[in-house]
Amino acid sequence: MSEIKVNSIKGVAASSAALSIHNSDGSVTIPTPDIPDKPNYNLIINGQFDIWQRGTDSGSNTTDGILGADRWFLASSGATKQVTRQAFATGQTDVPSNPQYYLRFAVTTGNNNCALRQRIEGVDRVQGAVTLSFWAKGTNPAGGSFDIINRQNFGTGGSPSNVVDTGIGNFTVTSSWAKKTFTFTPASISGKTLGTNNNSYFELEVFRQPAGDTGTAAYTIDIANVKLEYGSYATDYQRINVGQELALCQRYFYMHASGAEASANNRAPIATGAMYNSGNWNGVINFPVKMRTSPSLYKVQGTGYFIIFGDGGNDACNSAFLDSASPQAGTVNLYSGLAQTSGTSHWGLTNNSATRLGFQAEL
Repeated sequence: MSEIKVNSIKGVAASSAALSIHNSDGSVTIPTPDIPDKPNYNLIINGQFDIWQRGTDSGSNTTDGILGADRWFLASSGATKQVTRQAFATGQTDVPSNPQYYLRFAVTTGNNNCALRQRIEGVDRVQGAVTLSFWAKGTNPAGGSFDIINRQNFGTGGSPSNVVDTGIGNFTVTSSWAKKTFTFTPASISGKTLGTNNNSYFELEVFRQPAGDTGTAAYTIDIANVKLEYGSYATDYQRINVGQELALCQRYFYMHASGAEASANNRAPIATGAMYNSGNWNGVINFPVKMRTSPSLYKVQGTGYFIIFGDGGNDACNSAFLDSASPQAGTVNLYSGLAQTSGTSHWGLTNNSATRLGFQAEL
């Protein structure tokens, strides 16, 4: 019987061993990479587009902001675009890791710098070699390709050169799903100063009509399995539980009440509370996770969009505002249209399928 006796095994160009074999008992040690985000390793949140708290269709718009999939910021730069959630066919094999959904970014009127972005909390979290991978198909913008850039923002009060942009590469798409991979090393932050309010970030502008491409032709790109990981090669996308993904998203945005999701009469519970005076109701809402910072109120409101029930009967009302908040909880005030006795207790509910009430602490 033949045998090979070695102390270690490593790649030709590698600086360290991939396997170490102990002389005494022949046991094997596999080095553990220094990856702080175990077990998923993905610096991108919602990379499989499972979470859409604001809605699964942004509608055609020219607005900047997170309008669909959680954590994904849309930059119009004068373009008209729409983001929608699309479902994979059950059992499909074109894209691995069994994603349930993909994002469709449909641009009807193109313009340079129209893009899809994600901000990763803490500019210092993305240093050294990292690898971006994703799957894509569709059509290309007028200039023929998409750009990828990264942005390092050191936060309010940070380094004088507060923002540093670096190009990563470009790519094209076809009508078939294909994996794209880019390995790069962000600029060193050695000697930089972080802001004092903990709002520094590393931003990936993942799919951008290039700055020099001012063409207005329409294009559509479908995107799946977006992953940014430490190291110089791309590993397979590792799915996590949808509940875990939701909790990661809720650090930045939490949809508390949606009339469309109510079990009956468009009346989703908001909170129990009391009349501060005859025209203002206050209720305390505890958040499911600690948010990044004290949030602002996200709302879709209108005439009769809210209702209260309690000691003095019920009243439909029109408006909501955030009376006070911490990263753990907020006090919501419903007003306009109320006529109740000060100090009486009431339930607050939504009263229209279009009503939305949430909290946002985005970077």
